[in-house]
Amino acid sequence: MADPRLVARERLSRERGYVVKDWGGRIPVAVVYPNSYYVGMSNLGLQTVYSLFNAYPDFVCERAFRDPPGRGERPPPVVSMETQRPLGDFAVVGFTLSYEFDYFHMAQALKGASIPLWAEQRDERHPLVIAGGACMLTNPQAVAPFLDAAVVGEGEEIVPALAAAFADGLYGPREALLDEIAAIPGVYVPQRPPAGPVERQWVEDIAATEAYSTVLTEDTELSNMTLIECARGCGRGCRFCIAGYVFRPPRYRPASDLLAIVEHSLEHTDRVGLLGAAVADHPELPELVAGAGELGARVSISSLRVDNLRPEVLRVLAAGGTKTVTVAPEAGSERLREAINKGVSEEQILRGAALVGEAGLARFKLYFMIGLPGEEDDDVYALAALANRIKERLDAAGNGTRLVIAVSPLVPKPWTAYQYETQAEPAAIKARQAILRQRLAPGIEFRTDSPQTARVDDVLSRGDARVASMLAELPDASPGSYRRAIRAHGLDGPRPWAGEAPPWHVVDVGMTERFLLREMDKHERVRRTIPCPPPEVGCRLCGVC
Repeated sequence: MADPRLVARERLSRERGYVVKDWGGRIPVAVVYPNSYYVGMSNLGLQTVYSLFNAYPDFVCERAFRDPPGRGERPPPVVSMETQRPLGDFAVVGFTLSYEFDYFHMAQALKGASIPLWAEQRDERHPLVIAGGACMLTNPQAVAPFLDAAVVGEGEEIVPALAAAFADGLYGPREALLDEIAAIPGVYVPQRPPAGPVERQWVEDIAATEAYSTVLTEDTELSNMTLIECARGCGRGCRFCIAGYVFRPPRYRPASDLLAIVEHSLEHTDRVGLLGAAVADHPELPELVAGAGELGARVSISSLRVDNLRPEVLRVLAAGGTKTVTVAPEAGSERLREAINKGVSEEQILRGAALVGEAGLARFKLYFMIGLPGEEDDDVYALAALANRIKERLDAAGNGTRLVIAVSPLVPKPWTAYQYETQAEPAAIKARQAILRQRLAPGIEFRTDSPQTARVDDVLSRGDARVASMLAELPDASPGSYRRAIRAHGLDGPRPWAGEAPPWHVVDVGMTERFLLREMDKHERVRRTIPCPPPEVGCRLCGVC
């Protein structure tokens, strides 16, 4: 097993833009991405919190990651990148939780640092353990027993108040500190149960914030690329998608501001990645992409919408070296796309395929789901037929664009229209996967996820505090271990909160329950909901604005 301190120093030697501060007289905070460095360094949320805390003179903030061990190896202890210190040396250990499968890695990181896993067992001798990210917005209860606090909202709104509380009381009695941070809007302290749901905090004008990667490295998924958040939230309202509900309303940075960031980033790298849940809906996207290209940037976009693919955007992406264009029609039949509120026609999908093929991109990747509410075998046959027609359009362009079809089982998420739906049985998912394998044309790359993995994801996403008990005992993250632990802790089968308030109602994302129930009713009637209007128009439909 490689010495984690040597690994950190080697990685640091290949980075640009990191911050190293003297610890003398400063409050040390570790921001931890509980997964590999390769994946975590492409997480813009981690870099944003890192920059926010380091902007305070009295704080020193360092990054840490939990790389998976090799086969047969013990997991190495987690150390910080900047000074290679163990997590136990920090006053605050903050986890970025974007994916529920990282709950296990968070638990292992605390165990490996000899930090008591259960919050009730920690006191002034131990770091304060907090967590933020998308998972804390949707349902913090699954890991609440591990946390002193969960951040429910966007860091720019909450970090200043947290920093003030830490400066005031971090080295005093722990009970007094918990009282203080429990009073901060958007902070959930499980040991101080709130009188009502903790309200999500969000930034109204994201143009007043900075959200781009300041630390660059070759050793990451998006190598030597400045990641720039150009949009936050999404107003499309796809009924399965947390981004379309939990991060409302949609907000966009002006193209002029974004181009200024692009110009600045060119001092370090010519690769630029435009991120956001609804980048394709940015009202100035063609001008932004064209302007970045004229500045000399090689532009990539996290994802596009197939109904508004534009030739001028695709040309700039191809010229900048983008290999893959990714879109997400989500369902194969027109009926089911209407039911899930995707609102994309087959004609638009096929036109998009033709444009991608004509632009000469190497790959066209489309995401679909199976196991959607009301799905029938005919919908799956329609998916295969649509994929085959897409391949015909790509082949007709004559540029050799390859087609990738990625199909995942639906995992009903909290705070979506499908939050109370029962997940499709693994046997039904396997049968539909078999239909696709049989009917997809040769030459289509077919990728799919295990229904067992989707089942674990469902348990982690909608579970209560029993999930923490399961994670505390889980020996490893293998499917077999999860399957046995889920049964042992009574997490398989009917939901225990049926007829009661579900665990995730400890937070309030702004969405009214009435709106979500109405969205499910519209799914059943195959009726669409219009997208969020521009902010200046105003809307009272869902309750967020």
